[in-house]
Amino acid sequence: MRRLAALLLLILLGRAEAAGFDEFQVFDGRIAEPGSIDLNIHLNAGRRGRLGDGAPRNGVLATAELGYATIPWHEVALLVPVAREFSGDTYGGGFKLRNTFISPGADNRPFAYGMDIEIRHQSARFSETDWALTLRPIIDLRTGPWQLILNPEVEIPLGRDGPIFAPAVRGVRQVAPAVWIGLEHYMEFGRISRGEGLPKQAHQLFVTTDIRFTNRFALHLGLGHGLTHASDRWLGKAILGFDF
Repeated sequence: MRRLAALLLLILLGRAEAAGFDEFQVFDGRIAEPGSIDLNIHLNAGRRGRLGDGAPRNGVLATAELGYATIPWHEVALLVPVAREFSGDTYGGGFKLRNTFISPGADNRPFAYGMDIEIRHQSARFSETDWALTLRPIIDLRTGPWQLILNPEVEIPLGRDGPIFAPAVRGVRQVAPAVWIGLEHYMEFGRISRGEGLPKQAHQLFVTTDIRFTNRFALHLGLGHGLTHASDRWLGKAILGFDF
């Protein structure tokens, strides 16, 4: 684990001007088997925090995500993030509670859909408001070795300003029985009520690979680069997934 985190630290090549300090993940139509517990460890390196005094700067964000599938179409997950700056300062990131509702049998369908509802409580170092609600639709299309996932996400800060439109899209191709490669594009267009011009929009493009070593352990790796001035420059991410 320490070696993996150290490798991700080396990915950062310059300063960034991003608007958030969060994990990068596109949600597809898969959830665990009912009664199963899954643990995902998210590691992001180079993600800069909100601009302003006290916000985390360049560093590593580690998030532990513990999920439990209650029935074939519902999973609940608790996420606990911690950020560590390259300077050595460490910050707790509050918590997130996520409920995912998905069409049953999504793994075997050419088209699956669902909704991810997330409520979070985080300090000003991580979020513009203490409390926020995220509504994340899930559209999952599959044909042969190809998969396309859309997350037209809307984030609603509670008690301040209006909702933010932050969609994400992921295209994947299976290249071996347990290996996938893909592209992910994360976007943030600003407040729905007014929007932002292209220079102030965040656009982050990732090249990713997924490897399933066993039925109980999988690894996701990604290298990302910002496409606009409001985006991060270089980012590395890893997700270690364990099923119990």
